[in-house]
Amino acid sequence: MLQGYDDDMIALSDQAIERLVRLHSGDATSSEFHEFDIWRAQSLAHECAARDAEGLLGALGETETAQHANWRDMVDPQSASIAPAIAKKPLAQARSRGFIRRRPVVSVFAGFAAMLMLMIAGLEVGDLWARYHADYVTETGQYQSIELPDGSVAHMNTASAFSIDFSGDVRRVNLMSGEVIFDVAKDADHPFIVAALDGEAMAVGTVYGVRIENDCTKVTVQEGIVEVRNGTGPALRLSAGEQAAYQSGQAPEINADVDIATYGSWQRGKLIFNSQPLGTVIAEAQRHTSERIVVARDGLRDMKVTGVFEIARLDDLLQSIEQTTGAHVLELPLLTVIY
Repeated sequence: MLQGYDDDMIALSDQAIERLVRLHSGDATSSEFHEFDIWRAQSLAHECAARDAEGLLGALGETETAQHANWRDMVDPQSASIAPAIAKKPLAQARSRGFIRRRPVVSVFAGFAAMLMLMIAGLEVGDLWARYHADYVTETGQYQSIELPDGSVAHMNTASAFSIDFSGDVRRVNLMSGEVIFDVAKDADHPFIVAALDGEAMAVGTVYGVRIENDCTKVTVQEGIVEVRNGTGPALRLSAGEQAAYQSGQAPEINADVDIATYGSWQRGKLIFNSQPLGTVIAEAQRHTSERIVVARDGLRDMKVTGVFEIARLDDLLQSIEQTTGAHVLELPLLTVIY
C-alpha cells in the first residue's frame, strides 16, 4: 500500500485511518458516518485512501454495516479492540519514545531486579560484535532510508544492521539483525541477494523486506518476484503479496497468515494490528523501545487486539490495555509488567 504514495497521499491515508478508528470506537454518531462518506467522495485520492484504511483495519465493506449496528457486538468476545481508547484522545505532538511513568517505584530492590532481568534478556555478545562491524546500523527507536551504491534504497527499521558487498557479479547484502525493506534497482546482470542467518533471498529489481526474529527469517514481497533458499529443500519463489519464513534445517515455507496490507506501516510511523494476539503486539512494540515489556499472564497474551498506534506515542498502547482489557500495568525502572 505504501509504494507509490507521495506526501499528500500519505497525509490523506493518515486522515482516513484516524476517521475509521473513530467510527469503530462505538461512540461515533450517525453524522460522523455521514461526514466520512462526504470526505471520501471528495476525490479519487480520498476514496483510495479510505479503501486502503479499511483494508488496514480489516474493515473493508463494513462502513455501511457499522451505521446500523454496534461495532463492538461484531467482535469476538475473546478479542479486544484497543482502538477506541486512542480514538477518544485528542491529537498531540509526538513525544520522545518510551513509556510514561504512571506508578511510582517504592522499592530499590525492584529496580535492581529490573536491571538484572534486562541484562539477562539483553543482546548476545555476538550480535553486538556483528552490529559493530556492520556498514549500516539503526539503534532502537531509529529509522533510516539509505541509498546504496547501485541506486537501490534500503529502508531500515529500528535496531537493524547490515553490510554490503557489490564488488563482484552479485550485489550481496548481509543482514545481521532487525528488518530492512529493499527497493532494488533493476540490473539483470547483477542479482540482488540478501543473506540472513543460514539462508538468502534473491531478486533482480523488486521491493521486498527481510526480517530476522530470533532464529527465524521472514521474507515479504511487495513488488516483483523473489527466490528464497537456505540449502534445505528446493528454492521457493515468492510473488507480490506473499511471505515466506525459514529456520536452520527447515526449508522455506509460505506464511499464509501474513497481513500484507499492514506490512511496513512503521515506514509511516505507525504500528497497525488486525486481530493479533497481545503477546505478538507487545513483541512488536518491544522492538521500538529500550524498555523491557513482559506480559505475565497467558490469558492476556492470547487476547486478540486491533488498533492503530503512533510509534512515537507507544505509551498510549499500554494505557489502552489497562482501559480495555482489565489488565494492570506496573512500571519499574527499565521494566514494564502487564498482569
